[in-house]
Amino acid sequence: MEYCNPGLWRSIVPFFTVLFSSACVCGGFQVRLDPGPNYGNVEMYHNGTWQRACLDEYWYYFGRYLPSVMCKQLGFNTTRNVAMRQTGTQHGLFWYTRIHCSPGDRLLSQCNVGRITNRTSCSDYYIPRIACLSDNETRVDIENHNITVADGLSFYTRCNVFTPHTSLSYHWNHNWKNVSYSGHYFSGKGNRSVAGNWTCSVSSNGKTLGSDSTVINVIYPPKRLQNKIIYAKVGDTVSLSETDVSFPSPETFTWRRLHTNSSFVRSVTPPVMPNIQQADAGEYIVMIQQPAYHLTPSAPAYRGNYSFGVQLVKIRIPYPPSIQCEEVVRVVNGQSRTVQCKVDSYPRHHMMTWTLATAAGTRTQSSHKDTYHIVNASAGDEGTYTCTATNNLTYPDGQVETGNGACVIKVKVTLPSGGRSAAEGAVKGASDQETTSAVWGGLALVAIVVIGLLAAVIVLVIRQPDKKEVPNGDKPIEMTTVNRTRVAAISGPLYENAQDHRRK
Repeated sequence: MEYCNPGLWRSIVPFFTVLFSSACVCGGFQVRLDPGPNYGNVEMYHNGTWQRACLDEYWYYFGRYLPSVMCKQLGFNTTRNVAMRQTGTQHGLFWYTRIHCSPGDRLLSQCNVGRITNRTSCSDYYIPRIACLSDNETRVDIENHNITVADGLSFYTRCNVFTPHTSLSYHWNHNWKNVSYSGHYFSGKGNRSVAGNWTCSVSSNGKTLGSDSTVINVIYPPKRLQNKIIYAKVGDTVSLSETDVSFPSPETFTWRRLHTNSSFVRSVTPPVMPNIQQADAGEYIVMIQQPAYHLTPSAPAYRGNYSFGVQLVKIRIPYPPSIQCEEVVRVVNGQSRTVQCKVDSYPRHHMMTWTLATAAGTRTQSSHKDTYHIVNASAGDEGTYTCTATNNLTYPDGQVETGNGACVIKVKVTLPSGGRSAAEGAVKGASDQETTSAVWGGLALVAIVVIGLLAAVIVLVIRQPDKKEVPNGDKPIEMTTVNRTRVAAISGPLYENAQDHRRK
């Protein structure tokens, strides 16, 4: 029984079988087009399964009547029924047979159909692909819609156009980005830069007629040794590897953290570390195992030995500077001392600023050193020192922020005796000097007063002789001048006594 009307066939055959294509039961087997409905690869239904058709080598060159017969059998009353060329080897399950049609054949049952057998690959002109087009319809078709090539091997594909229009122009884009490439074919060598989606767009006189796409798969092994740095924030989920480190994707990942006693962990998916913490920062080794596939121009891909790759992953979790320093630092007056701030940060701080606040004012000094040297300490070096460290924090999204940290140190400059500080000693010395000056000034004043009183007493004594009465009417003693030439000449008696004189 033959069903040669697409609408009727869709109503009879289960919906999921022919959702996107037309199909007919013809000559004992069913046919349809994929992706359809009026163009695509020919698929056959045999022994209860749909599989792509693989026809003998004569179909493209000598089977020029097959597209018209199949389009008519599928219910398309079209006049431009064309065979679309395919290149390259495709793998999978195929129904292989030979179909030879004559010019007068209108149904496949009228054609010469051979025995149907099973195949696992089909190449080039053995793959039937047709388009049932109206007079004004255009179909753009790339010869191979899935190209697989080994890294370093050459490949090519062609952008075919079936249209009544002329003056055609071609434009290609790669992964949806425009490329400076024009022409109806594209060729190159397999590498990661050409892998991905390629689309050919065709236009005529500035009007777009249509486009078609192909995917280029490049087989490449994982790198034998690759260094990788991952920046993360606390709480992030970090993947130590990706699935695109090789093609085909790796089968297994084996990993562990370096410089620890941890054991290896094995998984079939890239290792993931959720809710990462600061303690998780460090170095990890990831070993990648991939099945090795080999391609040759005349043979399909086959599986060989495994390929291995190694990744050395460094996880970095940036954090702002944290500084430790002494609260109080003492230095002896006239001696030298180094003040230090211990900085912990990632990445390392790129700037250290020292600020000194004293009674006389504030001064700032910038450097890259974590130490500050006090040379020949004096009272002017005493005060509050603040060290401030600055670094740049880089995050996974590429954002860069500035991190800061600070610590405060009080510096005391002491006297050699270990007593008060130099500043306090200077103040105390000035106070003692003022006190001493005041004391000596008071003593001098007292001395002057005393000396003045003594002088006054002496003067009074000299100018006022003793007025005690002389008994018996003696006269007062007269002062004489003493000649210090050995003999004193007395000009007159010390006392005159009339009685004594009379006695003599």
